[in-house]
Amino acid sequence: MDQKQFYDRLNDRMRRYGVSPLDPAQVITITASPDYLATYDGHVAALVSCNLLGRLSPSVQIGFPDIAIHPSLPWAGRPLVRHALDGMRAADPFGSYGTRPPAAGDFRFHLGPDGHETVVHGSGWNAYIGAGRSPLPLVASDVGVGAALAVVLGAAHLFRTRFCATTVPFTCNAWDWTDVSSPVEFSPVGTSLGHVMTAGLGSVGSAANYFLALATRNFRSSLIDHDQVGIQNITRSPIFTDVHADVSLTKVDAVAAFLRGAGVRDVVVDPIALHKSALWNDREAGSTDVLISAANEFNVRYHIEMGFPPIQLYATTGRNWQSSLMRHLPGAKACSLCVFPPDEKFAPTACATDRPTEPPTTVEEKRTDAALPFLSFAAGLMTAAEVLKLAAPGYPFSAERVMLSLKDQPFLFGTPIPHRNGCLCESRHMGVHQAAIEGSRYATLSS
Repeated sequence: MDQKQFYDRLNDRMRRYGVSPLDPAQVITITASPDYLATYDGHVAALVSCNLLGRLSPSVQIGFPDIAIHPSLPWAGRPLVRHALDGMRAADPFGSYGTRPPAAGDFRFHLGPDGHETVVHGSGWNAYIGAGRSPLPLVASDVGVGAALAVVLGAAHLFRTRFCATTVPFTCNAWDWTDVSSPVEFSPVGTSLGHVMTAGLGSVGSAANYFLALATRNFRSSLIDHDQVGIQNITRSPIFTDVHADVSLTKVDAVAAFLRGAGVRDVVVDPIALHKSALWNDREAGSTDVLISAANEFNVRYHIEMGFPPIQLYATTGRNWQSSLMRHLPGAKACSLCVFPPDEKFAPTACATDRPTEPPTTVEEKRTDAALPFLSFAAGLMTAAEVLKLAAPGYPFSAERVMLSLKDQPFLFGTPIPHRNGCLCESRHMGVHQAAIEGSRYATLSS
């Protein structure tokens, strides 16, 4: 495959979204304030910015010095710049990636609270983009969510404005998903997340696992997806590479290799659709603590809800530059089928008190898989942030649905998810559901 063919396929989903790729002649140079780069948040910001901007553009230079990766992160001790360059080149073998100070004509993507006219800064759960100096409080929490969120916001602005400076500042936090900073210092480090099952390892599911592993490796992972990596998947996932696409590696194997390489010890995979997966259908009661439900084929929501799921967390991307986070607690007023109704001809006609003996297995019409890289990163990050907060006292801290819009000036807002009249969950037996999740780590959150 030559360079033109590669980029045609690489940018196919972006063009389907109705936008064109960035000008490949415009060099982006990533710089960082020295004090910020020495911190955990600074390392997360550096890793995520290289990963995301390297998938948005084939012309990225690293303008910060090479130092050892922070000891609290995966790949601790490895040279930071070398690791970041290897990742960019693995995603795009035809790109121009290297190291040098900013030059005249470069677009400077600056990480830290100060040091440039506009900055991308994250601290703890907080994120800020705008003119320096950043107003964020210094939060001593090795969580990295705010740093990653700031990079996503900065990349979205860069892409939307085609390399214009950030003139209108924006502050937000990923703790309660509001547009003000939060002094929360909660960190998941030292606490097991339990058994995290991911159904669907496309752009959002793979990104969720990427951001989980940046924060902690203290969880068990089960990965379910029937699909293989293609070149069109590379720009929207922080994990997939050209080598994965070249050998048509299954998405579960690609994500599993990443997690194991990051230090997650217990990872199992099933390269099959959820409704056929033994990991899902034959699991013991209470054995799965949280489900990241990021699949969208084979009437997957029907099979999830008929399987009496634990807490579900996931996010979707939309056609209007938004990512929407959703949470479903067992027994809550709205299930995932309230949001995504099944094909009516497969809707159950009897009381759903147990798994159906012959569940529907037909394939839904495959929708056009079009999204923007930073939207998929945002959706995965929002999902991971919610998983990381599960053990925090007082959880949850936001409405069941939170939308982050990035089309113009960013904004966040949360809304409850209303129950859909006639949904399957009206007749589902709550006693059976409670028995199915009894013993799971977050069962006490159920309504």
